[in-house]
Amino acid sequence: MSCDDEIIKRKLYYDGLKQVIEHPIPKNYVKEIDDLLQEDDADTEETKTLRMWKEVVAPVCNAIVFVHNNRFLLDEKETILNEDADTPFMSSDEIFKTLKTLLKATVMEFLSVLQISSGEKEELLDKVEHDDKDGFRSLLERSRCDTTALAQLCTCCWDDSFTAENIEDSDLSYLLDYMASKLKNSGEADDKTMLEAVEQWQPSSELIDSDDSDETLDQYMSDYRRFMETELGVTLHYYWDWYDDFLLKERNLIEPLLDHPLAVDLVNRIWKDYEANLLGGSFSLPDDFFHSKCAADDTEHLHIKLSVEDKGTELFTEFINYVAEKGYIEDSPAVKNLFAYRLTGYYRPEGDLPPIVWNGRNGKSYELIYLIRYLCDRGDYKKMRRFFEGPEWLKEKDSSYAHSADTEFRRKMAEIYPGICEFKK
Repeated sequence: MSCDDEIIKRKLYYDGLKQVIEHPIPKNYVKEIDDLLQEDDADTEETKTLRMWKEVVAPVCNAIVFVHNNRFLLDEKETILNEDADTPFMSSDEIFKTLKTLLKATVMEFLSVLQISSGEKEELLDKVEHDDKDGFRSLLERSRCDTTALAQLCTCCWDDSFTAENIEDSDLSYLLDYMASKLKNSGEADDKTMLEAVEQWQPSSELIDSDDSDETLDQYMSDYRRFMETELGVTLHYYWDWYDDFLLKERNLIEPLLDHPLAVDLVNRIWKDYEANLLGGSFSLPDDFFHSKCAADDTEHLHIKLSVEDKGTELFTEFINYVAEKGYIEDSPAVKNLFAYRLTGYYRPEGDLPPIVWNGRNGKSYELIYLIRYLCDRGDYKKMRRFFEGPEWLKEKDSSYAHSADTEFRRKMAEIYPGICEFKK
């Protein structure tokens, strides 16, 4: 290939990358969101969430998907084809659907693995370019070629990160169900985090079609916000893991998105967690944690019992690690530090204090209620609702539900803090 051809190819590549950044979501959603933003009460959590999707999360995620599918996979093409891993069967329609998402140059590279004539490959390329799925299927059937190698490449392609927004609203719960089953089979830490976000979103996604109350909508948007932020975190982990493999022009298009006013605080939190994990992901509190100056603004925190303080920092750290390991809160240093502050008022984290997502068993708040009742001097359940989000809140008499908490959880709390936490069979 001549230098001129390579320059043209590169221009088309970067034009494609700019396109997915500038127009990351379907046109009908753009109009819907823009209409909402024009309303008088546009500064709501719902519109902020939609803006975050439109202006930050979708462009970032789709840009990374674009680079992965259209450059990284081509760089790894021979390695992929030489792997011994089993290749799932893909129908011609599924192959066509995948090829439609790729640049023309990438489609040509993918089609080059087929053992057919150049003329037949040209015809297949033409069918993809003109969105002729039936013609593509007929050509493949007539050629009777083995599509295993092509399927190997296609199965390595990532879907658009926001497929959930491109489907019918009534089908969202089915997509989340599929995602949950797929993520359960992975041992990756990021996949575990995504699974938690998906499972939190599922109940409200099931409910939203039949219940359009403000309460249900608020819960749905809160769950959706967490899913979005988790998706961005997982994507940025990949970006930073392979940062040196991204070209300067690619980075120059992606980096400005991370400086968006809506994104700065979130990206900083994701980076701090990422950096901490690079250093071992360890979590510890200072030895003098309970002897430091308590925050003057007690509207920001609960009041831990003096008897808990007397047990010391090491035991308190063990307690927090247990709560995180069991998935009640996110297992990250930033969230653990915030959790410690919310309970005690010691060592305030810098910046804004976002609500902590609490993943109670079966979506309930019972385990959190148990902690407020037995570890805190004041059963301030109003603060609990401000400091945490995610579970189904009770209408009244919170403390009476403490012993409805998970049995293993109550037993462990009584083991860590005997005489303070009760375990009733």
